[in-house]
Amino acid sequence: MSEMRILDKAKLAEFIGKLGADFEVIVPRRENGNLVFGSLDHTQPVVEFTGKPLVPPKEYFFPQREELLTFTVKGKEIKVEAHLDKVKRVIWGIRPCDLAGIKTLDTIFLSNYTDNYYQARRENTILMGLNCNEPCSSGFCSPLGTGPFAKDSFDLLFTDLGNRFLIETGSEAGRELVASSADLFAEARDADKAKLKELEEKCKRAFESSLPSTVDLATVSNKLSGAWGDALWTEESETCILCGGCNFICPTCHCFNIEDVPAEQQGVSTRVRYWDSCQLGGFTQMAAENTRRTQAERLRQRVFHKLVYIPDKYNGAVGCTGCGRCIEVCPGEISITNILGRVMRK
Repeated sequence: MSEMRILDKAKLAEFIGKLGADFEVIVPRRENGNLVFGSLDHTQPVVEFTGKPLVPPKEYFFPQREELLTFTVKGKEIKVEAHLDKVKRVIWGIRPCDLAGIKTLDTIFLSNYTDNYYQARRENTILMGLNCNEPCSSGFCSPLGTGPFAKDSFDLLFTDLGNRFLIETGSEAGRELVASSADLFAEARDADKAKLKELEEKCKRAFESSLPSTVDLATVSNKLSGAWGDALWTEESETCILCGGCNFICPTCHCFNIEDVPAEQQGVSTRVRYWDSCQLGGFTQMAAENTRRTQAERLRQRVFHKLVYIPDKYNGAVGCTGCGRCIEVCPGEISITNILGRVMRK
């Protein structure tokens, strides 16, 4: 059963700092002017921030580059060593859109075929979410049901009530964290719970009235199939420079490539997995042909994958969390909300 506690903001650093005795603690922090997730490393976390870190926390479960196996060949003997990351981590400050992204990655990597590498990291990581009190510049989470307040997929969920946080427990691991620092927490009063509901309703109205939130998911889903051969894909893709940024900062993108890389030591090779992007020209290149030869086809693939293929394959799983990062980083100023708006008007 969910429990609610109160933590004064002034005590957050102490609470998170104490976790460092048993976990690698990941928090939002400033680096080169950007808000990013990074190790605490005796640095104060950024407590007051609007929006979300530049890159989602998926890299702590599905790294940009990871070594899967090492092969050592000695004569006729082949030794295979798997590299599973079982470091215990706790991540604070995860926005609802990113919690939704992790939930989708769980569905993809832990159903049908279980990815042992993802599983090892996921089982050893505690998620501490942070609800959004105001809209971010490009987010459209509200119509997708992924924000501004989270409903699940967290161990602890923080809501900013001004000079204090209201904290909801979402798992036994979360309750144990609170119990381990019980002296820092107070019981949530009825007034605190009432303020939580009031704040949630206020935030929903603010998000729904923000410009990017005009996307209606039901309308988009109904009209996408009819837009398959539309000229909008060619028109919208004209400014794409094939950088792959939209994929790399997406909370749910999970395509990857695998290579066996020889080491300097003779007879030793390492199997490496690294992120790949459906927006790159060679993504579907095969010996005979490339099944998506144009950038229009690749852009269409990205949108259909998010809003059609993932929900269809994984029983309604969220393919796009509405975080808006792809809009923010695109040098060609391609906006998925503009694309979906055009689809809706068809």
